[in-house]
Amino acid sequence: MRRHIFVSAFTNIVSPNNRTKSIISRIGGEKIVLTTDFNHGKKGYYESGEADDKSQILLHVPPYKKNLSIQRIWSHLVFAWKVREYLNALSEEPDAVYCSMPTSSSAYVCAKYCKRHGVKYVIDVIDLWPDSLLPLVKGKSIIKAILYPWTYLTRYAYRHADVIIGESVKYALEAKKYNLKAEVFPIYLGIDMNIVNKVKTENPVTLEKPDNEIWIAYAGSLGLSYDFQTLINAVKSIHGKYKYKLWFIGDGVKRNEIASYIKNNGLNAEITGFMSYEQLLGCLYYCDIAVNIFRDNTKVVYSYKFNDYVAMNCFVLNSLEGETAEMVDEYRIGRNFDFANRPLSVVLEDILAHWNMNKTWRGNNQRLINERLDKEKIYSVVKEIFES
Repeated sequence: MRRHIFVSAFTNIVSPNNRTKSIISRIGGEKIVLTTDFNHGKKGYYESGEADDKSQILLHVPPYKKNLSIQRIWSHLVFAWKVREYLNALSEEPDAVYCSMPTSSSAYVCAKYCKRHGVKYVIDVIDLWPDSLLPLVKGKSIIKAILYPWTYLTRYAYRHADVIIGESVKYALEAKKYNLKAEVFPIYLGIDMNIVNKVKTENPVTLEKPDNEIWIAYAGSLGLSYDFQTLINAVKSIHGKYKYKLWFIGDGVKRNEIASYIKNNGLNAEITGFMSYEQLLGCLYYCDIAVNIFRDNTKVVYSYKFNDYVAMNCFVLNSLEGETAEMVDEYRIGRNFDFANRPLSVVLEDILAHWNMNKTWRGNNQRLINERLDKEKIYSVVKEIFES
């Protein structure tokens, strides 16, 4: 029987929508999952009994409150060290090791182990750390020098992979730059239509929506990677002109700041706080427009929240370049905007001025899912990758 070890600091053991779990479920043989006992979304430890899968080994790590902090880096280093201890203590070598990136430190540890023991190594590039952090900080040239050890760990993992999986074509090809021998498989995060259809028929959320009120949503982490000021300013520009409500579906370190913006500008807006994945989709089900807004110059090209917006049939306003922007244009499911020539405020007002004229994007969303984002079709290649 084939034996695989899966390493991911972010294998959310309670969420039905998780990248690593989606890959694991499509592979046969013995599977061991090394993850942490810390819930990254809630910023707290899992409760007793939540880890009911015996194949999951929850390694204890220090907690952290902010996504961008020394405490988080330390937590990931502790995780990497414990992964190293676990791998070195194995009496029987696995057929392959899979590691999601981030984190770079655990990917480095796995690369060293696989190289030393001749074990096949699969990396899954979910985000480009530390490159993705640069738009969030000032003094980029100095920061690049400081982050060089981190960059070294990342590129070492890239160079020693036998297979490179990426959550987008761009991410997969970025890793491929450092490893011309590895097989490369871009595999989008994908939309699980079983979960989506269940939410649509058994919605866990009940909301009262006034007639003719257009609901605008942002769903996900209220963290440092997103430009909430631009979003709120855009909604402020339509205040008094249209019936609307702005929803922030999620929680994070920017919550209090967002709440102050809302109060100071007298906007019709609400912050839900942390929600389960099904509840998040349930809220989006009521919304008309969803805003996929990241910080300017971000390295992100594709995200979970874009999937959720498409799945719940929202009209998508998108700031990401590359593959997401191409999908928005090709399938006509929304509009792209930027921070210079096509600002969100202008695009949003134009959309609302013609809101009742065209609703074709609803069918286009489903066509995009069927052709590009259906998880069952996307992940069909996973079994072959690991069996070969």
